[in-house]
Amino acid sequence: MRKQTIGLILVGVLITSFGIGYAFAYIYQNINITRSEQKPVIDMTDNRQQVAEDTIIIYEREYICGHVLISEFEHKKDLIGKTLEELKKTYTSENGYQMVLQDNSLIIHQLIDDWCPAAKEKCRLKIYQGLIAVYKGPDSENDNLARVTAISFNRLPQTIQEAIQAGEYEFKNEQELNDCLENLDEYL
Repeated sequence: MRKQTIGLILVGVLITSFGIGYAFAYIYQNINITRSEQKPVIDMTDNRQQVAEDTIIIYEREYICGHVLISEFEHKKDLIGKTLEELKKTYTSENGYQMVLQDNSLIIHQLIDDWCPAAKEKCRLKIYQGLIAVYKGPDSENDNLARVTAISFNRLPQTIQEAIQAGEYEFKNEQELNDCLENLDEYL
């Protein structure tokens, strides 16, 4: 009899344990359903970063001569409020643009298929039909005849003739060139 009583108590404890476990599982499941009902089905917030008024914009122009000029972007007001994806539709890679928007900074890098302004301003003296001529362009291979002076090449001293033929009369801009031409005017 004692074994029967112990067996009945154990069966009662097991049934009670299953009942309590089932009740906890039912409550836990209903709590999770309530919590999941409070969450939106679709997250409507837009986490894409946009260009703001205080966004730092760095505009880099890279020329074929290798020079990179960094300046302000002239059309900043056209960029404000737009995402990087929107900007890339206007400033395409086909037009040489690459853009990076990160940490409140927008870097616009543009490859330009031309010489930089400083390279375009370079001048040099060469011979054109026996006269001294001014050529303008980035280097002696990519320059154009700008004007012909009245200075005869043959009237110049031998050292100056050799220096001009060797390409040593090259100047950063027309002002430097004109200073040199004033000195060569005595050989007219």
